[in-house]
Amino acid sequence: MGPDELHMGLIQPDDPEYEADLDGDADERRTIVVIVFAPKEIEPKRFRFRRDETVGVAAKTAATAFGYEEGNPSFQTKDGKVLERSLTLEAAGVHNREELELVDAGGGV
Repeated sequence: MGPDELHMGLIQPDDPEYEADLDGDADERRTIVVIVFAPKEIEPKRFRFRRDETVGVAAKTAATAFGYEEGNPSFQTKDGKVLERSLTLEAAGVHNREELELVDAGGGV
């Protein structure tokens, strides 16, 4: 199955990439899976995005999946860096299987 055939956005436990690492060289893949945590949620959700998707669009997809409708969502890395919404996930340095926190670009979601 090629990346053009994969479902983008929220992925479910029955998706082959939900728990497993992706096959192939990460630099050659056009998609990545990220694990997103959100305020007021105990369990994270997993999402598949194209590497050329902007942080803002990807974060909005994640926010919607968590039930957030307001704000300007972005992602924050484990070291506290809030990612620039206008950058692509690749340009922002997001890696496959990276854990990100959903935040509002102006503070918390």
